[in-house]
Amino acid sequence: MSTAGGVVGGGRSRAVRGLAAVLLGGVLAGGCAGGGGQPVAVGTGAGERAGALVWGTCPEPSEAEAQVWGAAEHRPAYARHAGRLRCGTLTVPVDWSAPEGRRFGLAVAVLPSTGGGRAEPLALNPGGPGVSGRLMPVGVAGGGARGLLNRYDLVGLDVRGTGRSRPAVCPAAESLDAGPPSAAPSRRSARAHWDRLARAHAACAEADPAWVASLTTADAARDLEALRAALGAPRLHYYGVSWGTSLGVTYRTLFPGRSGRMLLESVVAPDPDLRGLLDGVTRAREQRFERFAAWLADRSARYRLGTDAEAVRTRLLALRDRLTERPLRTPSGTYGSAETEQYLDAEPADRAGAAAALAALARGRAPDGGGDGKARAAAPPLVAPFAGTALLCSQVTHAGSFAEQWAAYGERRTTYPVLGGSRPMFPGSGQVPGTSTCAGLPAPDRPPVEPGRAGGPLLLVAHRDEVVTPLPWARAMRARTGGSLLVVADGEHATVTGGACAGRVTAFFTRPEETPAREAVCEP
Repeated sequence: MSTAGGVVGGGRSRAVRGLAAVLLGGVLAGGCAGGGGQPVAVGTGAGERAGALVWGTCPEPSEAEAQVWGAAEHRPAYARHAGRLRCGTLTVPVDWSAPEGRRFGLAVAVLPSTGGGRAEPLALNPGGPGVSGRLMPVGVAGGGARGLLNRYDLVGLDVRGTGRSRPAVCPAAESLDAGPPSAAPSRRSARAHWDRLARAHAACAEADPAWVASLTTADAARDLEALRAALGAPRLHYYGVSWGTSLGVTYRTLFPGRSGRMLLESVVAPDPDLRGLLDGVTRAREQRFERFAAWLADRSARYRLGTDAEAVRTRLLALRDRLTERPLRTPSGTYGSAETEQYLDAEPADRAGAAAALAALARGRAPDGGGDGKARAAAPPLVAPFAGTALLCSQVTHAGSFAEQWAAYGERRTTYPVLGGSRPMFPGSGQVPGTSTCAGLPAPDRPPVEPGRAGGPLLLVAHRDEVVTPLPWARAMRARTGGSLLVVADGEHATVTGGACAGRVTAFFTRPEETPAREAVCEP
């Protein structure tokens, strides 16, 4: 779910606010980056023993890495912290059930604590899945949660298949073109896209079945445990966002005695059913639109779209139908159903701009600024789509059948008439509505790890109005795992360490007595 700026650090520009969602949605493209025709092969077993952590020189960060982790907006802080990084390679097996077999190296970076006492490791993960997390310590240290450095060594890691940890690529899928966006694809066109993607994924998986089979959340959690052991720490503290919450819960469940304090933000649902996940995202988007309609009704004198929520809803759906049949063509752009739905799906922070655009379209005029008025940015180079897709699809069930996905899409269109026909912004949803990015990937050998309870303190953070990982998911996860819940009263995704509530993150890790007993709210 990209733009320059920090994922979890730094300021509150629109670029920064939108980045985490772009990172999470990066795997929606269903393609892969990289050259050649096959996934990158992993090591053959030569070199370091499994579990060895060898320190070396930190590689020069790419421009994209520097931008994503804070250099663009906080260059002095970025340079100061980046200069203190320790970088290394952790050797782990491809298959954890055969630790003496093939091995490869995981890229690790540690930002040492600035405090005076003995520091413990706090591992960080930015989600995606598929996003490089190696430089995340620099982003966090330059943001609102910089106080964590007083007590912890901040640990970044490129999970297997991503960043500098043997990135898994699938150029056969990268070249696929889903065509222009459509709010209502035909079954035939959706099936054709599914089949093309399935063939591409199957070919890439067949090139190295063992490597692709190892790209699972459970194996990534075992890598975390190997990192803890290599660092010589009795326990591993953890902060993860978005998909990183699935990784954290999996680690906590598999290694309950080694799990320290854990904060999970923008929590993925505990139930792995893909259909249920996409239904939950669509329901949240529909509810957000209903609140938008009420907001517009309260401002009827300004926007003239209706004096009550139902009237606004009727007017806007009629506008979408009209632009679907007869798109508005202007010198500044063409406006049809896809463009209209982007305005209907506005985030709370963008309501004024979306309202002005809808009011202009209702009068037959192009919105000010041309285009559709919303920034478009490609997923950053830090996203490894094939690895991210594999990691996500190892964590969900009921993703292998086109018939099932198409039937579920039809039900969503009926149940949620405003936004049920458009693509949910959640990994696993295909570029074409009614499909899935999991098409063609082999089913995992083992089911996802069921979330469980552990002894270490747990704080779940949810954003009240966000739709990528809706608030009900965090409450459902807490019912399985225990812990406390902090609700941030905004509609953002995975941005708490860069906002006014960042102090609550620092407090959880440094002042345990301030942890909410059950559920609390933070007003940013």
